[in-house]
Amino acid sequence: MCSLEKTPAVETVYARMQRMNLKHIAVCSPTERSGTSTLAWVLAQRAALAGKSVLLIEFNLHAPSLHQVAGCERPEWLPLSGEWQSAVQHYDHADTPNLHLLTCPAISGQNIEFHNPDTLSHFFAECRQQYALVICDTPALLQTREHNIPADIICAASESTLLNILSGVTTESQVDEAYETLKQCGAILAAVVMNDCYTPCLRQELIRETYRFDRWFPKWMPRLREQLNTALLLNQEL
Repeated sequence: MCSLEKTPAVETVYARMQRMNLKHIAVCSPTERSGTSTLAWVLAQRAALAGKSVLLIEFNLHAPSLHQVAGCERPEWLPLSGEWQSAVQHYDHADTPNLHLLTCPAISGQNIEFHNPDTLSHFFAECRQQYALVICDTPALLQTREHNIPADIICAASESTLLNILSGVTTESQVDEAYETLKQCGAILAAVVMNDCYTPCLRQELIRETYRFDRWFPKWMPRLREQLNTALLLNQEL
């Protein structure tokens, strides 16, 4: 996962979180490989950069990645009976001293405690008492897998939900189904984020096209790319 915590796109999402005074969010996507873990990670970093005490909780048993990204371990823990506080790890980075991580346990993650809405609600209440912001990285909402923790249960037990949509990949029917799933389970949808990683902006497309002319204008093209990259009009956020 690359460092995106200070990009304009992340600033827009974080500013929305601030305006809504969100203290606990579950980040989810209709399908896998939509950038949910990356979004949860950079939002946690951004909040920690602002001085907030942040707890990032990973719930994806099928494809855990937080321990690899943060360079930490995967200790076993349970929401109530497993003393989860002892499994919380501090992210050792100078810029984010207030970021804490709770990675997805490899074995105990299949325990019934992770599938009980009341247990998770009580667990999240304890987390909010100790941290200013709690962010949950959930599995895919519509692609359920055996032994994975259901995303709808996590979203329903959370104070608010952020739905991440992969532009150009996630279909309209998948978005509708995800919305209905969140509505039926009682989750509060706070915002929808459009992930444009496969839909480049005009500036990126123009820069990409300049490489076709490198062999004819080897000196001019790097300068043109620099001008395009810094052009105010092409760098406006929509």
